[in-house]
Amino acid sequence: MAVQSLYRKWRSQTFAELVGQEHVVQTLRNAIAEDRVGHAYLFTGPRGVGKTTMARLLAKAVNCLHPDPAARPCGDCEMCVAIAEGRAVDVIEMDAASHTSVEDAREIIERVQFRPSVARVKVYIIDETHMLSTAAFNALLKTLEEPPDHALFILATTEVHKVPATILSRCQRFTFVRHSVTSMAAHLRRIAAAEGIALAEGAPEAIARAATGSLRDALGILEQLASFVEGPITLHHVQSLLGMTAAAEVDALIAALLNADLTAALRAVNAVSNQGADLRQFTRDLVERLRAVMLLKATDDRALLDLGDDEVTQLTQWAQQAEMATLVQWVKLFSNLDYQLRITPYGQLPLEVAVVEALLAPPPTTQPAAPRPSVARSPTHAPVTAPLPQPAAPAEPTLPLAPEPSVRFAQSASPAPSSAAPLPPDAPIAPPAESRPTADPPPPPPAVWAATQQIRPPADPAAARAAAADLSLLEQIEAIWEDFKRDVRPRSPTVQALLNSARPYDVEGNTIVLLVTSSFHKERLEEPKNRAIIEEVLRRRLGQVVAVRCTIEEKSVEPTDLRGKIREARKDELVRAALNIFDAHIIDIQPLEPE
Repeated sequence: MAVQSLYRKWRSQTFAELVGQEHVVQTLRNAIAEDRVGHAYLFTGPRGVGKTTMARLLAKAVNCLHPDPAARPCGDCEMCVAIAEGRAVDVIEMDAASHTSVEDAREIIERVQFRPSVARVKVYIIDETHMLSTAAFNALLKTLEEPPDHALFILATTEVHKVPATILSRCQRFTFVRHSVTSMAAHLRRIAAAEGIALAEGAPEAIARAATGSLRDALGILEQLASFVEGPITLHHVQSLLGMTAAAEVDALIAALLNADLTAALRAVNAVSNQGADLRQFTRDLVERLRAVMLLKATDDRALLDLGDDEVTQLTQWAQQAEMATLVQWVKLFSNLDYQLRITPYGQLPLEVAVVEALLAPPPTTQPAAPRPSVARSPTHAPVTAPLPQPAAPAEPTLPLAPEPSVRFAQSASPAPSSAAPLPPDAPIAPPAESRPTADPPPPPPAVWAATQQIRPPADPAAARAAAADLSLLEQIEAIWEDFKRDVRPRSPTVQALLNSARPYDVEGNTIVLLVTSSFHKERLEEPKNRAIIEEVLRRRLGQVVAVRCTIEEKSVEPTDLRGKIREARKDELVRAALNIFDAHIIDIQPLEPE
């Protein structure tokens, strides 16, 4: 006969034995004592936190034979024992994962009309409720709303967002929370003592942390360790079996980071790698530790941390030593490593690079906001000329070989701030009186002076405005490109794979040009059904109808026409900032006349 697993053997038989979920226990106890039990309950929460156990306890309580309602379930009467052993015919447990059809729901509806054979209340426990089909949910609606007086429905699910709102509104909902490390460690010690399993100091806490709040998982790990180890179960045994890394190594890396000791930090990573430990688990432990330091730094509230006093003392010292901006940067940096460490062929290299970046990379700076696509809203414009950013002056004076270009913007017209007459076209632009220096400043460089003097109408403003609008749309598409590809995947994974070899290259009116790597990708992406998917997703993203075509020929890097020059100018950060600040667009690119 197979040995019964620990989590089944030690399943709570009364409310007093239940670990955690005090808010649910107290509410149900009061309902039973006052004879106010509802007709339908919905238990939600993560796996292994006691939803099914609570459902069975409630089934016992409503059928318990104990004369005192406040003492139910007693766990000793005939009905409590029958339900615990799974032989009570009036308590029906159904796994919705294997009974998803509307026929299964109709069978419940038909049988629920018959009164219970032995028990006081016929109880239906439907586990993994979210797996029911839409038709099955619809079939149960009326029965859940007005069941017979002798029936009680208890639904349990880990994914409540998949349960229709019409079902939720017909049930009393209870949310189960993850167990704390402290409560699970205490429960593990009680069970280990009863089972004759010796647990060394720190082992129960390590098992509880590995179970991430699931008591069922914690008992499964304990049972596995009992078979794996002869003698007392130590912290080293837990770490070896689960691929965990010692807390000392995580602490050594954090201390090295806080002391800006790159050599010690890389040695800590190398030591973990040489042990053959799971680098992904090591990184998770590191992130969890840094998160705890960040929370202490931000709030100084120990209640947010499920840790012992000795650990909190160490974390408090780190919190006092660290800067909040640095902690946030490190948490973001190391939390992004999980996927890289899973796919990399280079072992611990991504972690080493992250450590070097954490200590040597400059602090993050605020980037200028991306420019909004803008088109002049008024036919009247005030042309303004500004130079493109110039390279540093050479060490020795040289003669210019060609005049440098300057960028001309068009800004939406606005009322003049005063009644002063406008300046003539050739008049220099003077600074405000309060900003004028008392002494004569040195003359500006020839390029800047020429830029302030040149004001003349563009060659073709209509063409420039059209090019600016197209390029604004191109920049918008480039910004959403990765999100766009993710939106395509549910419709066609094949099209998404093809788009990984393409990028937005140009916009011609309402046609988006994609640059692809080969003629094969061009032919496949331009197939009518594939192109229709791309255009539909783009329409939803952009809010306008667009067409798509592909090309495998990249244009010359050196811009020769007005459109190419405008495109190159928009890549400059200063030009993009000017477009954004003044809500303007480029209307011309003109060479600066030499002094």
